[in-house]
Amino acid sequence: MRFILQILIGVALSVVLITASYSQTATDTTQANNQFAFDLYSHLSTGEKNIFFAPYSLSSALSMTYEGARNQTADEMRTVLHLPSDDIMRRIEDSELIERMNSADKPYELSTANALWVQKAFPFKEDYLKLVKYTYYAEARNLDFFNDPEGSRVSINNWVLEKTKNRINNLLPPKSIKKDTRLILTNAVYFKGKWSIPFKKEATKQDAFWISQTESVQTAMMGLVGKSFKYAENEQAQIIELPYKGEDLSMLIILPLGKDIQPIEKIINESTLKQWDETLTKQPVNVFIPKFKFDADYQMKDILVGMGMKNAFNKKVADFSAMAYLKPDEHLYIDQVYHKAWIDVNEEGTEAAAATAVVVRHSKAIMRNPTQPKIFRADHPFIFVIQDNKTGHILFIGRVSDPR
Repeated sequence: MRFILQILIGVALSVVLITASYSQTATDTTQANNQFAFDLYSHLSTGEKNIFFAPYSLSSALSMTYEGARNQTADEMRTVLHLPSDDIMRRIEDSELIERMNSADKPYELSTANALWVQKAFPFKEDYLKLVKYTYYAEARNLDFFNDPEGSRVSINNWVLEKTKNRINNLLPPKSIKKDTRLILTNAVYFKGKWSIPFKKEATKQDAFWISQTESVQTAMMGLVGKSFKYAENEQAQIIELPYKGEDLSMLIILPLGKDIQPIEKIINESTLKQWDETLTKQPVNVFIPKFKFDADYQMKDILVGMGMKNAFNKKVADFSAMAYLKPDEHLYIDQVYHKAWIDVNEEGTEAAAATAVVVRHSKAIMRNPTQPKIFRADHPFIFVIQDNKTGHILFIGRVSDPR
């Protein structure tokens, strides 16, 4: 008999408040997440479509899956995710991130929740279930996948929908849960934050946005003049930081100097962004960016395999033996990784959500003029990240190719 282990993570925008006492491991964890974010972005950036995904969501989902991996399967996952070598400190850091996301004292909406959905009587290892529970605060809940796979799917999707304030719907598509599904892990995060300096609605005007070097479309362009922001420019791009209320996190926009975004996409990575981030200085900037709202839906299997996570998807050699008691000729393997994301950027601020599902099967430098305001006009494709300001931890990353 073939069994399916489905691990589902639903994540909306994560706001991570990091205090001055943040552990030293945060540097490694942040660097790992950000490296994974840009590795994945480079694979998703082919084509001209809008891009938006949550590296925090994907790395969290895959990290929980990694907890059950062993041998070469674990080695490949660790390499692709850039996970720190110290598992104990990594788990402590993961727990700290969740606690900070759920802190009550913050000037924006934030909620995060995890759950384990377990098929009754399936022999998962107690150590694995406890590890996920106490590291990721995922409480175990029983469902009957065997007798009611569709009802189980509806229950889990409704949980994700509720936790993401109705923004992520049908994370698990129809027929994604089979009679032989045995475990699903879920995570949901929701964020809604206002700009530290909001745009005035009356200043929003229809203007041209160049979706290519020769073609433009009309879009609602927000404007904010006479204010100061952290800003930098170099030979490749203009970079601006738009903080959210409380200034614990912000949106960083990387705008190519020319209309072609590909030269920027070829050089941007965790190290490049860090270097550019360090050059930002507060100065007068007149800002013009489009309003945009879109969603994204990905199936990540081929991309992750291409990044080097091969064994985890191979039903003959995948080793997730730390998850369950298996016979010598049995293997758990990842069948597919689903990811959904949604974002709305307007005059008041940002609302965003994202979700990930990991499905596992079982088989037998800068020039400035401080006296004159800079002009930051995002009227052509640009990259944006939403990051924690104290650590540089990227929570979300995207590309606006067409704000319509």
